[in-house]
Amino acid sequence: MLKRINHIGVVVDDVDEARRFLEGTLGLELDRTLELSDRGVKAAFYRCGEIDIEIIELSHPEARRRRLGDVRARIEHIAVEVDNLTDALRALESSGVRTNSAEPLKVGSTLNIWTDPDTCDGVMYQLIEKEQPSSVG
Repeated sequence: MLKRINHIGVVVDDVDEARRFLEGTLGLELDRTLELSDRGVKAAFYRCGEIDIEIIELSHPEARRRRLGDVRARIEHIAVEVDNLTDALRALESSGVRTNSAEPLKVGSTLNIWTDPDTCDGVMYQLIEKEQPSSVG
């Protein structure tokens, strides 16, 4: 069911400050950025070996309070690639795991859904199914 860890998501109070630390202090290179204006999300991804570190800044005050709290940064989720999101969800649901939405969110060429941490021993997991390239011919 699980293929590999894709990334670790870290919610930060200031994405630019976090970028300066990851680039200047740790020497990581920016891989890509993501902005979801409608959701108030600004993110940057840094490759570290086979796994990305995602830093996330939230502009909507309620989302920021709920996901960051009173700290400057916190590890929020572990993202795991799966072969088939439907099958993975079915298996998790049979174990009592719930997700934070009824339908997966499409971001670029991936389908994504997050687990409810209250049903996963306090940890939020993001399940990612990558779109399979279509065969030409």
